[in-house]
Amino acid sequence: MSDKILKAGAAKLPISPTPDMLPLTLSFSGDLYEAVRNGEDLSTRVIVLDNGEKRFAFISCELARVPAPEIVYSELMNNYGLSKNDILYTVTHNHAAPHPYDPPGAREINKYGLPDDESDNIKRWTRMVIDRIVEAVGIAIENLRPVRMGYAEDKSYININRDELFDDGYWMQGQNWTGVSDKTVAAVTFTDYSGNIVAAVVNYAVHDVMCFLAKDTDGKVKITCGIPGIASGWLEKYFGNDAVVLWQSGAAGNQNPYLSANKRYDINGTMYAAADAVPGASYINAIHVGEQHAIDCLRAIKKAAPTRDWVGISTEEMTILLDGQKFPEGIDPMYNRLMADNLLVSRGYFAPGEKYEKNLAEMIPIEDKVPMWSQLIILGDVAFFGVACELYNEIGLLCKEASPLKHTIIATHIGAKKVGYVLDNASKDHKVFQSFGQVRAGRSNELIVNGMLEMFKKFFSK
Repeated sequence: MSDKILKAGAAKLPISPTPDMLPLTLSFSGDLYEAVRNGEDLSTRVIVLDNGEKRFAFISCELARVPAPEIVYSELMNNYGLSKNDILYTVTHNHAAPHPYDPPGAREINKYGLPDDESDNIKRWTRMVIDRIVEAVGIAIENLRPVRMGYAEDKSYININRDELFDDGYWMQGQNWTGVSDKTVAAVTFTDYSGNIVAAVVNYAVHDVMCFLAKDTDGKVKITCGIPGIASGWLEKYFGNDAVVLWQSGAAGNQNPYLSANKRYDINGTMYAAADAVPGASYINAIHVGEQHAIDCLRAIKKAAPTRDWVGISTEEMTILLDGQKFPEGIDPMYNRLMADNLLVSRGYFAPGEKYEKNLAEMIPIEDKVPMWSQLIILGDVAFFGVACELYNEIGLLCKEASPLKHTIIATHIGAKKVGYVLDNASKDHKVFQSFGQVRAGRSNELIVNGMLEMFKKFFSK
């Protein structure tokens, strides 16, 4: 064994809103979350590594977007001396949780450390989430103990390419069984000298959308930890000893669970989409898929032989400039988004059977570039390439293929202002709803791969 020692510590804390904070409104739709589903609380998970030269933290929350990253980074620096680039801060992109408030910039803040244009309940809950993250990092540091690191991959078949060409000639969310879909589960494990799993990071490309705005058997829309939370919780019970299994979203911009409750209907020639009509079905299906995914992750974790007594920890960061676009004047982006996925009927704009013309916007290219923050974290022979976007699966695969390290993991939804969807070059004309963001498709493959390689170049030049 090397004289150098790698240590790891982990923690998991609940971050569900308390009953006095409910109901909470989902900001972009106006729908209410009325309760937390029993036994499916939201959590934040933290893994801290220390190799005697550098300390690094993985942080994940079972939420759709990263809570108040600049506040979290500031408080972690003040409390523990961890800089922004010493942290890979992610979310599972859970669509069955309210959105925490993310301060957009230098605006006057209140006693919660948040701007004044959100409800008191959202402020209180977001402040609670921030506090729990900071607390969990402290607990993980206290729990640091010698470990060995392992790495392995396996397959999980719960995802599917969701960009499907329908018979009306439009691409929408569906089930594209022949589309590109990376089934790889990557697992990085940290095992103590007695052979117990202290913590593991698992990474997989799937959108956690099965319970999005779904009603439970009592007719209420519930908060739930979703597929990743169900899988992580199952694995933690399996290993026991307070093991923490932190789940990251891979390049899932066009990847949904294979089992979806959304159905498409054709009424008198008008195609439209709607959620399942059976209350509770989405939650039951999510448990089924989540537990299957846990079994798949378990195979990868068990294959990850703990052979690395010590690893170097290196980090790089870079802002990658992507091509921009904008909506034409007079276009309602939300109406266009609903029309792209045939959601205008289910959202009440039209009655079932009422015909309307599907006339999607033609986005306008702009000269301004879209800055996307990215990170490269290298643990020995394992690399994490993190991007603040929803990356298409095809680009994630290109990054893995181009990486100088065989073991390369793509992490999305990292802790910075997210630029939205980033489509691969071949999908630029599909006009799926993801096409109508601020990033113009057509050159993203090479821009992102080259940005990643530039960070590797900096690493190898040291």
